[in-house]
Order: sequence, then C-alpha cells, then structure tokens
Amino acid sequence: MITLLDHPPYRSTPATAGTPTVSVLLADGHHLFRSGLGALLDREADLAVVAESTTAEEAAAEAARTRPTVAVLDPDLPGPGGPATAALIRDHAPATAVLLLIAVPRSTDLQRAVADGVAGVLLKDVPPGALISAVRELARGGRVYDPRLVADVVRPAAMPLTPRELTVLGHVAEGATINEVAAALSLSPGTVRNYVSAAIAKTHGRNRCDAIRIAREQGWL
Repeated sequence: MITLLDHPPYRSTPATAGTPTVSVLLADGHHLFRSGLGALLDREADLAVVAESTTAEEAAAEAARTRPTVAVLDPDLPGPGGPATAALIRDHAPATAVLLLIAVPRSTDLQRAVADGVAGVLLKDVPPGALISAVRELARGGRVYDPRLVADVVRPAAMPLTPRELTVLGHVAEGATINEVAAALSLSPGTVRNYVSAAIAKTHGRNRCDAIRIAREQGWL
C-alpha cells in the first residue's frame, strides 16, 4: 500500500491493544534532532527506539545487531548517502523498512528512493503525528511518501542550464578548478569561466557555490 500523507491537521493512528512493539533505529548526525525524535517515538506505547547512530556505517552495524522493524534515516549522513545507505542497511537487515527524512525537497530524492526500494520519504518539517503514523504504516508493510515531494516529481522545475553548462558546473561542484575543468573537457579556461557565469545567472545564484546549491536542491546535479 502506498500512502500520501494529507496536509494538516495530522492525526497519529492509535496503537491497538496487544500490538507488538515496533522497534526503530534512528540515524541522524544532529544530536538535538535525533534526541527529540527519539523522545517523540518512545512516548508511543507500541514504538521503541532500540538504537541510534550518526553515520551510515554505524547505522548498518546497528541494523545488523538490533534488526529493527523500521530505520529512520537522514539521507545526508556521513557515508554513501541516501538510498545507498538504505541499501546498506537492507543488506544487514533485509526485513527492515527504511524511512528517509530529508531537509530539502528534491524530486530526485523521491525518484531514487522509489527506484531503490525505500519504503518512505518525508520532509523533516512533517508534523509529529504524521511521522508516527508513517512509522506504523511502514511497520505494516506499507509505503509513505510526502505529497510535496510527489508534486515535485509530477511537476519538476524547468532545467535552464544547457548540457555543457551542467557538465561544467558538475565538475566545479566536485572540487575541480577552472584549469582542471578546461583540461578535462578540452576547453579554454576562459570558456569554462563563461559557462560558470552563465550557470550562475540562469540559476539566479549569488556565486558559483550558490549556483551549485540551487542546482542540487532542484535535482539537476
């Protein structure tokens, strides 16, 4: 079953008497957010946080040790990242359902997650009741996707960059210098600078770093 959580007000589906405890693994690099999320889930009679981690490798190790029902992950954990981390966890605990909590709405996050078998993707600003309901839905074998992400997939933002501009920006995003990009693409440094300037203008960025950020948030990079 695929569930698109409705917009507020959200209501958490109450646990029924005799429902087995749903064990949860939390993996997030921000201690305050992770602690608050753990306290929220632990207040529910049918949910129990059994492990916490701050990196992809720790999350995989804890998944292997605890075999949680649901793993709630930040896709920006140190390590392989996003769906790759989810795959790593499933390798260690095949029965564990993975829920990604993302900070920035990028249509590619949902597309990659669905393709890689991630059972749930929500934005981090989701109301508490919706998150609790999502964890329970995943524990029942369902899938839950934030409707704001689905809207982005259905109506993606138009990509203003040319293929060459996108290629150049991608090289710069990976840390290459102007001269290194020029050598890799058989272009002059001046031409590379022109492509970077065009990318900044078309993304309405303040500088190349801002253009890279915008392109990533839109799912172009």
